[in-house]
Amino acid sequence: MIEIEQLCKRFAESPVNAVDSVTLTVNDGEFFAMLGGSGSGKTTTLKMINRLITPTSGRVRINGEDVAEVDAATLRRRIGYVFQGVGLFPHWTVARNVAAVPTLLGWDRQRIRHRVNELLELVGLPPDEFADREPRALSGG
Repeated sequence: MIEIEQLCKRFAESPVNAVDSVTLTVNDGEFFAMLGGSGSGKTTTLKMINRLITPTSGRVRINGEDVAEVDAATLRRRIGYVFQGVGLFPHWTVARNVAAVPTLLGWDRQRIRHRVNELLELVGLPPDEFADREPRALSGG
């Protein structure tokens, strides 16, 4: 479960909050999508959840644990997130990009292959059609 309470972020160079008092709960097993125009705070909110950016105020808890009290690398391994654009290795296949973290965690090849296929199916990308493509062959969304 992800719980966000009164999350705010104001960057020093701006007179307004980039994120202003966001409160929401995403329960285990739920899918959640954040929609909004460019500059509406979507990316900033996600970066505060995984501690790439420190909130100005408010709190983020995952499974009841305040993320500010968890080692950042450990936190990111637990919750996972999908890179877009510059976070992908353009010379690697889609499957290899998806397998990057399980490989770093030392999973065996069969477990990695199974998980990569499972995740591609989950997001509507049949592995037999998309696993061997490069990221540039996919839609940015």
